[in-house]
Amino acid sequence: MKILTLILLVIATYSNAQDVARCKDAEPAYLNRMPGFYISECKNSEYNDVEFIYYVKGSAQKINKGGKYYNLFYSKMESEAQKVSSAQINQNYSNAILKVKGTALDDKKTTFAASVNGKEVYIKVHTAANSTDSKSYRIEVVEVETMKQDVVVNMDEAINQYGKIAIYGILFDVGKSDIKPESAQSLKQITDYLNANPSVKIFIVGHTDNTGTLVSNTALSKSRAESIKNYLVSSAKIDEQRLSTAGVASLCPVSTNDTEEGRRLNRRVEIVKQ
Repeated sequence: MKILTLILLVIATYSNAQDVARCKDAEPAYLNRMPGFYISECKNSEYNDVEFIYYVKGSAQKINKGGKYYNLFYSKMESEAQKVSSAQINQNYSNAILKVKGTALDDKKTTFAASVNGKEVYIKVHTAANSTDSKSYRIEVVEVETMKQDVVVNMDEAINQYGKIAIYGILFDVGKSDIKPESAQSLKQITDYLNANPSVKIFIVGHTDNTGTLVSNTALSKSRAESIKNYLVSSAKIDEQRLSTAGVASLCPVSTNDTEEGRRLNRRVEIVKQ
């Protein structure tokens, strides 16, 4: 997708002087706001794992993306007399994103994917349903990137003590088993362990949360484990005889599946010493 700067079709003519002090410069540089609105709250972070839920033909879909996160709350200025509907807000963002060849993921055009300045970006617009005079709205933006890993787990120590280790940095798109490029560091961790322990054989065990059916998740978790094995054999030159795979779907959770954080912990790969 051609890289362009993302600018809303409507140009904001109002000062941002009313933005709360800690949220000044909180907006991504390529995305401005509706005119007549100021930032009343922001909950940005350098990295966050975000679940986007949207609807296609009445069916709920969801994707998880991690990266630099913007969560911006806009409120209407008291001096702003013009009425702005929720449909107008949604359409402005939709027009701007589609103009740079982004994609609307949902029927109502509130969730978008685009390539901006070389980054994979996901945008979610939240407005009050069917409002003819919106007093506020919110946007979420994720610039997809690999989290800077500050905590390092010693695989030798974990496997020697527990016989296994959970790996969370091997990433896949929802429902797929193709390994994403940002998984390289975690795959290197496994490779380094196997190279340092040439006599060790391992099971590569795929785990999922409980979203979907047990049958489909069993097949998916097995397929993901196989993808990791194939990578270790073809790219890392690990002897295939040292690697076995299994997929156990949601049968061995390490946390509750009732929350997104719990489901995130349950979606993992475990390296088990044979």
